[in-house]
Formats: sequence, C-alpha cells, structure tokens
Amino acid sequence: MRGTVADPNRGGAMRSLASRRHLNPPRPMQTQTSQANGRQRFIETLSESDLFQQYQRAFHTLTDLPLTLRAQGDMEHIETLVTNKSVSGVVETLVPVRVGKNPVALLQTGGVRLEPANAQTFAPLASALLEDDRSADEVRSARVHFHQVPVMEPVRYEAALALLRSFALQLGESAHRLLFAHATHEPEAVRNAKIFIHAHLAEQMTLEAVAKAVNVSPFHFCKIFKRATGLTFTDFVNRARVEKAKRMLMKPAARITEVAYDVGFQSLSHFNRSFRRIASESPTEYRGRMKDGHSPTMVAA
Repeated sequence: MRGTVADPNRGGAMRSLASRRHLNPPRPMQTQTSQANGRQRFIETLSESDLFQQYQRAFHTLTDLPLTLRAQGDMEHIETLVTNKSVSGVVETLVPVRVGKNPVALLQTGGVRLEPANAQTFAPLASALLEDDRSADEVRSARVHFHQVPVMEPVRYEAALALLRSFALQLGESAHRLLFAHATHEPEAVRNAKIFIHAHLAEQMTLEAVAKAVNVSPFHFCKIFKRATGLTFTDFVNRARVEKAKRMLMKPAARITEVAYDVGFQSLSHFNRSFRRIASESPTEYRGRMKDGHSPTMVAA
C-alpha cells in the first residue's frame, strides 16, 4: 500500500517533543485558546462547504466508508498520506489538505479491513486481549465487532486513496481562498479597500490611490490594513492577483503570458516570481498539477 504506516512506538518521539517545551516558555493560555477556536471555526466552515459535502457523499456511495475533515492535533506533524493499521487489522488513512506547502487539515477515512475476517486474522487481536487480561466475554464482544468492520479489496482501497489525494488538492484550493477571504472585526475602510482591490486587479494600483478611494490617509490605511489582514498592501494585492491567475489557469486555452497581464502584473518575470513565492510552484507546474490531479469529475462521481 502506498503511503507510510505510522510507527506504533512513536511515544519516545512524542515525549522528546514534549520535553522541549521546557526550553521555550508556553504562550499565554488565552492566546492558545483563541488560536484553537479560530482553527476549529475554520475547519467547521470548510466541512460545511458544498465542495466537501458533495465529495463526502460521493465517497461514501463509492466505498461505503465515512469521511471526516479535522484539524491536525498539536502533537501531529502529518506531511504526507499516512495509513495506520491496528492490531486487529483495521486500517484508517489520513490525507493532509494543504495551503501551499502547509498542511491545514486532515481528511480521515473510516476504519476498513483489507483482508477477510476469519479465525486466522482475528488471532492476533485475541492474543493481545488475552495478554491484557481481558475476560472471555470481552474477547467474544471484540470478535463480534471484528466481523462488523467493512472489508475492501486492497486494489479498491488504493483507488479510493487516489480519489482522496485528488480531492485534497481541490479542498486545499478552496481552503486557500477561504483563508484569504477570512477576516474578523475588520474596519470598514479595510473591507471597502478589499472590494476596490478585487475590482481593479488588472490596473496599476498604489496604496495612496486605494487609501483615497476609501477616504483615509495613506499612513492610517497602511497601519489598519496590515493589522487587519496580516499582510502588507503590496503582498495582499499580489496574492489576490495570484488567486485570480489560478482560476484563469484552469482554462486550457488561457496562455500564461496573457493571464499575467490580465491579473495586473506588468511583466511575465514579476508574475512568475510572485506566483512561485506565494504558491510554492511556477504557473506551469501549477497548471500541470491541476491537470493531473485536480479532477472535478471525481467529485461528481
């Protein structure tokens, strides 16, 4: 099976990570709680999106397995597809959803068995339960549950994981746009500035012109815009242009040079540099990756 099987003896590594906390003072509890709440709200919003809901239903129809979306735990550092296999032979797979190079969420499959449920495959679990001093009733109950777990042929499970990889790319694009648009308690001037920026992306744009359009001084605008978005004015504009370029690059007939100028970049070299810095890949690489792995027909299956 592709992917990696999680190391069941990772406890030492986790203890090592935990011990490092003594080297760095923890953040204030209020800040940690606020960040966790914000992350959870983001995951909930993404889970409620039409894109995820549609794929979740399609995945269940095709595989008879549940699919959930969750945040990475504080002690989780999952960078690639990971398949965990329990002593009972049940496997679950985690697929990271990325924004750029950064995992922001995990797609998690329900448990499934890749080999028939019989006395031979139940034996390792029975032995583990007996070694743990479990009663005969508990072993019998475990056997009943053992036979209730769905069984899937390995080749079919691999096909399901291929779908998940493709969907993770799609969902990552949706998450990127959601993060980009997500802001709380923004001043009216910042909200109006965003509207103005998106409406004039193809034009040359200066901070002074946008500040004038929203009726604030350039100095004040620069300060409140950075505070509200976490980005400088120039970085925000470039990111907005790259996001629009991504959507245009999905059209096979769109030429990269034309896309660059249509979204407001004044040179192809500037477009390529900005695209690579923001998306961690070139426009050509992005288009090729979307062509190979980003398939809307998979979601509708």
